[in-house]
Amino acid sequence: MAKVLSTRSTSPRYVPILPEGGEKKAGEKTNPFRWMIEGFCTLLNQTAETHSSGNFAACGFTWKLQLEIKSSGEDAEKSLSLCLFSAEASSSTGSVVKANYKLLIYDQLYGEHIQKEGEGYFHGTSQYGLCCMVPLKKFNGPKSGLLVNDCCIFGAEVMEAFACKLDREGVSECLSMKKEITPPTYTWVIKNFSKLSAKQVSEVFTSGGYGWRLQLYPNISPYTNSLAMFMVLDNSVALPSKTRVYVDYSICLVDQINGKHEKLSVQRQFSSDGVGWGWHKFLEWKDMQNPSRGFLRNDTCIVEASVAVLGEVSIT
Repeated sequence: MAKVLSTRSTSPRYVPILPEGGEKKAGEKTNPFRWMIEGFCTLLNQTAETHSSGNFAACGFTWKLQLEIKSSGEDAEKSLSLCLFSAEASSSTGSVVKANYKLLIYDQLYGEHIQKEGEGYFHGTSQYGLCCMVPLKKFNGPKSGLLVNDCCIFGAEVMEAFACKLDREGVSECLSMKKEITPPTYTWVIKNFSKLSAKQVSEVFTSGGYGWRLQLYPNISPYTNSLAMFMVLDNSVALPSKTRVYVDYSICLVDQINGKHEKLSVQRQFSSDGVGWGWHKFLEWKDMQNPSRGFLRNDTCIVEASVAVLGEVSIT
């Protein structure tokens, strides 16, 4: 499961991963990595927007440069951006690599290199840090030294890098997201609808490992002049008091004549307190009773529901 952390008052930070009985150790500084591209105009004509260098080693970790050429909008001018990525950080283990580094786009004629220096965090295939960017017109302009004889040179220098992890101190809530979500559709057929005078509760249906019920109020107190519908986590589920289920669910009232269904969707967190979430006025009662709307046919109403369990929230 992917995890989203939220905190109160203080922001999460990353701390070094220390070896047993040791202090933080950064890998030895290495020479700058230079990446030369000959025939740059041919690369511009390719359909791919991103291009990567081979891997290189620096400060005990493996890195690569990525070049991206694209415009930020339909009418925007194209720009060239250079970023650094780590091949060491793992999205599965949660490890992060923190690095102080420099990116360079070399000026081969005047020595006026474009460079950016700072720190960044690298996690899996993601990069959180600086990028070196230049408008494409400036890069390949007639007086530019950045592109000479259709050749350009990019570089990276990693001054310091070390593995670190998220410091969870002060974290009040953790949302663990599920990776695979394939919710089934539950169909509830309600017959003799005109004779209903009390709250209706569906049978239990299962989705995402949890049991669910639908509740329907047919123009009765406290939801008069409307059709109210709610989704409820089945109270037979033994859910810990400090755990909530985060779901994306929808309730659909089927139009049996025209196919113009009434469907509402929302994301909510459910707990063991039995409180349901839904809509006090899912549909005006007059619309429910209107024969041309198709929601009642042969005095039968059909409701469809789907519940996608996105993850679980743990409160500390």
